[in-house]
Amino acid sequence: MARDVGSAGLVLTQPDGDARGVFLVNGARIPIYARVAASIRERHVTVLTHWWSVDRARLREYRRHASLFDAVASPSERFDRKLGFAPVFRSNSSDLWVDDSMWPLLELERDVDVVESTSVPWVIKQPLRWLHEVRELFERRGGGRAVYMTKREPHEKETDERCHRDWARFKEEIADDPRVTLVVRASQEEVARLYNRAKVLYHPCTSEFGPRCVTEALYCGALIVLDRHDWAETATAHPELRRRIVVQDGLLPFPEHEAVDVRRWQTTAGVRARLLDFLVERRHRISTTIEPFTMFSSKRLEPQAAEPSPGRPTSS
Repeated sequence: MARDVGSAGLVLTQPDGDARGVFLVNGARIPIYARVAASIRERHVTVLTHWWSVDRARLREYRRHASLFDAVASPSERFDRKLGFAPVFRSNSSDLWVDDSMWPLLELERDVDVVESTSVPWVIKQPLRWLHEVRELFERRGGGRAVYMTKREPHEKETDERCHRDWARFKEEIADDPRVTLVVRASQEEVARLYNRAKVLYHPCTSEFGPRCVTEALYCGALIVLDRHDWAETATAHPELRRRIVVQDGLLPFPEHEAVDVRRWQTTAGVRARLLDFLVERRHRISTTIEPFTMFSSKRLEPQAAEPSPGRPTSS
């Protein structure tokens, strides 16, 4: 059971005497959560958060288990209408998981034009689209530098052959292109430094929900470029952070970069504290000591390793 609880979501606050804790449910693992929901809800208030796609099938799954959620995160009024089966808290979910203290704004040279950081399922990744747009940018500008980071390469769990074909072709194409670096399974410290060196994070994707890489890169001072998909509205729920996000077809025109510390508008502590206030207002007796955690490779971690050398693939 302990393994299922760990897979079902994250503990925001621990129970304390008569006060219940707060548990953030992983919306992509509802079947696992359902198996242990009774045990979790005995001592926790549960808040549904969203990972990857929130398509029709996922919404049906949410609604079938609606009685197991005390609240639900929603990034916008449009999603409020879809997620109205529980009290709605305004959040895009990743601003609850990401600990901004792990994503500092450093005084580094912005010597990487474009970075990508993906941990989304391979079926919704678009590495060849990313590479095409990056090369078009470099041709227009007479050169440049880009880094593609991924948590892992596709393996036997990916049953869509297109994923494997696209990835093989992507690696072949960048093998002789010194402008593009591939980084596989980087440490948190490596990722933070690369975000701080990047002018733009370009994330072409077909998910319905903005992944945490958007929030991480924003805290590190990068601009975000997203394709014109509906999910772009889920990249953040905060209007000032939205101004750091460009929604357009590809990387052209390339936006002017200015490093900004978005903590002036949103902090991890602030978002999490608002959620606790929201739950207290709804008469939940909860503990308010927030657990130190962040999402990175789906686990708590200690920073490790050093910055990778540019120009060649790395792994760990």
